[in-house]
Amino acid sequence: MRINPKAYDLALESTPVEVQEFDSRIIKVFYMNEFEGLMDEFINKGKFHVWSSVDGVNYHLYIEEGYYKELKELYTQPMNKIWVDFWDSCEAITKKTSSHIIIPGTAVAVVLCLLCSFLPQNISLYATIAVVAVAFIGTIVVNRWTKKRIYDENVKSVGLIKKHLGENKFDKLLEKQKEYMDNYYDSLYPDDEEDEVEESTSNSNEEEKSEE
Repeated sequence: MRINPKAYDLALESTPVEVQEFDSRIIKVFYMNEFEGLMDEFINKGKFHVWSSVDGVNYHLYIEEGYYKELKELYTQPMNKIWVDFWDSCEAITKKTSSHIIIPGTAVAVVLCLLCSFLPQNISLYATIAVVAVAFIGTIVVNRWTKKRIYDENVKSVGLIKKHLGENKFDKLLEKQKEYMDNYYDSLYPDDEEDEVEESTSNSNEEEKSEE
């Protein structure tokens, strides 16, 4: 499956931190910190790791360095295999939806629109609008159904990780993950905290004056 293909090319000439091979697939792990543009883009979105692939066989996994060192257990070969299998499931779902629903549905809609042109003029327009409206609503329903199936696969993958690690260890890693991310952003935007303190102090002073 193609995942962030532009990001994949960034590391073609870089040396990976780790290489994992299984099921004829290769995962190369890189520190996200070495790629400034990528780092800025995804860290600002709250993402500390990024998967990328152009063929569904070779993967580049970019991870923020400190985050990787702190939570390396989430990116071992067994863990990454679960996620690669997840990407394979996503590809199978989207391909099946496209070949079994989207393409045939679009073909039917086009044929119906063409047939509508042979109807009397006062009916043709309304019939065409009806076909387009049904096709549009159908597309929305199919997209939601597809997203629901992908979401279910994601939940299934997380469940497999939890089972592999054990619930207690999994919960501790999630706590460590949250703590690391909170500390990272606190250090990244210290001025925000100062502004909040100043604003809080200002509000308190105003309240005290109003009480006097």
